[in-house]
Amino acid sequence: MAEWYDSGEKWYPSEYGENDELGSYNNVTPDKVLKAISLVKKGRILDLSHEIYNGMPGRQTAHGPFFYLLSQRVYDNRPPFRAPTKNKFGASLCRMEMVDHLATHLDSLNHIAFENKFYNGIDAFDVSTTYGTSKLGIDTTPSLVTKGIAVDATGGRDIMDQGEPISLVYVKEYLKERHIEVENGDAIFFYTGVGQLWHDPPKYNDYFENSPGIGVDLAKWLASKKVSVTGSDAPATEVSPPELVNTRLPVHQYLITLHGIRLVDNINLNELIKENVPEFMFTLSPLKIRGATASPVSPMAIF
Repeated sequence: MAEWYDSGEKWYPSEYGENDELGSYNNVTPDKVLKAISLVKKGRILDLSHEIYNGMPGRQTAHGPFFYLLSQRVYDNRPPFRAPTKNKFGASLCRMEMVDHLATHLDSLNHIAFENKFYNGIDAFDVSTTYGTSKLGIDTTPSLVTKGIAVDATGGRDIMDQGEPISLVYVKEYLKERHIEVENGDAIFFYTGVGQLWHDPPKYNDYFENSPGIGVDLAKWLASKKVSVTGSDAPATEVSPPELVNTRLPVHQYLITLHGIRLVDNINLNELIKENVPEFMFTLSPLKIRGATASPVSPMAIF
């Protein structure tokens, strides 16, 4: 059976309209938000982001390193450099250099293209500028509150095998055993165990090109469920090397470009899985960087 990239079938306009930039976020209705809030029983909050630090894991050859320094110390701007103040004021500042796909981050719909077209058939040549894109940038991605689902895909192992796709059969059985139904607008994330290595950069970086993750069958199922966002605790969310020969990030392309489903890469599910919380209220707010292709995020699970 031909895949989308060689079938010749037209994949746009989107089911949400030819001018749509929200993608599957259209399925997060006010009723969806209220149902998500009803999942909060204990008032517990778990931060699902990783620490950002100099020397942390990253795809250095493509993204460049993350770097920050204390550019102003509290005692730098003192007399005679600045007039003295009665309250003996001092302030610290940092400078940062980074790619927008940093640590735990949300991909926006201008991140991946098919035949130079982004989600909804938006032509990359028409919207790309030196300062990002004029459409589909992370600034067009609203904050999100919805039902969150976490799937432990390890099957009891410490870490899944490198290059191992997450089994759709396993995921369906996992959810069935816990009486969880995936509905339109839900956010669903997959724990592979790789996220435990975040503070061991050489080991974590070894998974950038050889990682467990979402495969094509699971991606197609997620699209059929019209989830709002998905991701995993691995560097690129999807299985690597890809299952489809001579392709690059086909799961990203299928979900983001064809179906308007955003991804959170490097999500920190360690504590969530340890505490056995498969269903929760999920919140996510990207930085509104005009035209950017992603944003670092600190998603939260509230239960």
